[in-house]
Amino acid sequence: MSQRLYHRLYLTFLAITVLSLLVTAFLARAFHEPRIPAGRVLAPIARSLLCEAPGPCRGEEAQLLETKAHELGVDVVVWDGDGRLLFYAGHDSAGPFSRGPDGWQHGQHGPVWLTHLGGGRTLGLREREHVGPHRPLFVPLLIALAVMMAIGLLPLSRSITRRLEQLAEGARRWGAGDLRHRVPVVGRDEIATLAQRFNEAAAAIEALLAQERQMLAGASHELRSPLARIRMALELLADESDPQRRGELARRAADDIVELDALVEELLLSARAQPGVPRRPSAEIDLLALVREEAQSVAAQVTGEPLPLACEGAMVRHMVRNLFVNARLHGGNGAIRAEVRRLEGQAIIAVEDDGPGVPESEQERIFAPFYRSPGLRTPGDTGLGLGLALVRQVARYHGGDVVYITRQPTGSRFEVRLPLSPV
Repeated sequence: MSQRLYHRLYLTFLAITVLSLLVTAFLARAFHEPRIPAGRVLAPIARSLLCEAPGPCRGEEAQLLETKAHELGVDVVVWDGDGRLLFYAGHDSAGPFSRGPDGWQHGQHGPVWLTHLGGGRTLGLREREHVGPHRPLFVPLLIALAVMMAIGLLPLSRSITRRLEQLAEGARRWGAGDLRHRVPVVGRDEIATLAQRFNEAAAAIEALLAQERQMLAGASHELRSPLARIRMALELLADESDPQRRGELARRAADDIVELDALVEELLLSARAQPGVPRRPSAEIDLLALVREEAQSVAAQVTGEPLPLACEGAMVRHMVRNLFVNARLHGGNGAIRAEVRRLEGQAIIAVEDDGPGVPESEQERIFAPFYRSPGLRTPGDTGLGLGLALVRQVARYHGGDVVYITRQPTGSRFEVRLPLSPV
């Protein structure tokens, strides 16, 4: 049978408490010292006592010793070499204490200091403040304190483990498929931080799985159409005898294959840009030169300065190409402009067009995979809805992002911001 964690914590706390109390009691008894100056003051007087043989000490010295003992707040005992009591000044209720070896002793009513005076005499000192009814309560008080702490430590240890149990239950439910489940975050300690990190990880994985499902559904839909057209073309080719018609069918099938190839390429690139995918080695490229090369396909105007950037060149090239293709499709017949510049440790790639722009309600949705707004479709747009989604994925893969900026009175501006230092 496994031992519950809160039991182990409780027993650990209890053991530490009891050990601390025992050590405190031991140190209090071992290192508590009566007022040392009392011994230095009273020892010379005790040596000069005049005592009857074999009776007690009398005279002015005895009266002086008793007066000094009262002033210093100590009980005083003097023995001769045979251990007989020569002098005692102290509380009658406590009475003289027993003789023992020189040094600190633990008497019934408090610590006792014994010292040899010479001539066979021994001086004993005891603080009077230790005499009284409170001394017998020392051990019971320790026991009562231990019981109180034991009672108070139980809810403390239980509160700690209860939150751990909530984390364990949350992990179990989440692992069983309840991806929306989150654990409560209580307090500001390490367990609360762990719960917060669990919720953040759960939310990130839930979003990633939702995106994967959306990607799979979109890819299945996009693959179905060209495959169906290719299959139909092949069936017609088998029965077609007219060479011109056969050529037309073959050309259409080839176009569909090109469309399939482009879709597969973008899906592979999207998979590579997912979080957690092992990164390939980065290489330094001239970002301005890369943008100018891709701008030639759409006759875009490029301004800027040479800007070295450590990145995966193929992915960044595909990202820039998608920006230009998007500007050509949605920019009408206006000019396309691109800019490359440095800003506060970031490389900025901006592509502008003079098209109608994107409605405010669509400005974030256009970056979703396979999303194609009907109102933004233009003639000749055979895109799959992955272009801008890949731009954002590649930008974030390199530690940056892309934003849409509305131009006035019309037009669009897409800005990709990438850190110049590799992430």
